[in-house]
Amino acid sequence: MMPIASTLNGVDMIRLRDTVLTAPCFGGTAGDYPWDRWGKVAIQAGLDADLANLGRSVFREAFQHDWSDEQKVECGWLDGGQTMIFQALAFPEETAARWRYLYSADNFGDDPYADAVSTDPIELATALKEKGIPISVIL
Repeated sequence: MMPIASTLNGVDMIRLRDTVLTAPCFGGTAGDYPWDRWGKVAIQAGLDADLANLGRSVFREAFQHDWSDEQKVECGWLDGGQTMIFQALAFPEETAARWRYLYSADNFGDDPYADAVSTDPIELATALKEKGIPISVIL
């Protein structure tokens, strides 16, 4: 993915994958699993704590419950959650609805279906720019 924003509030978004996905999933330390690291950097990058916690939950569940590869990619397992952070900052309501749906569907809940949130770099960059978030993309 092209770097839409190279840094957000001191979070190196280009190296986020290395920061998050180098934590062990098995035999790791409580509080230092990939989903924990993602939750911490998501808050630092500017996500509301509740939205970051919801994102952390789907990041974790995608791995622990062996969701489909497509859903794992949607939940950060390819890029370390970079796209998730951009989506949550650009489209917070839509992203929250999607994450609630994914979590609910996995746990036999009854949250309504929510479409996947855009991963188009130009749509994300445009929305981030409109919210006053500095981007690395020339529009």
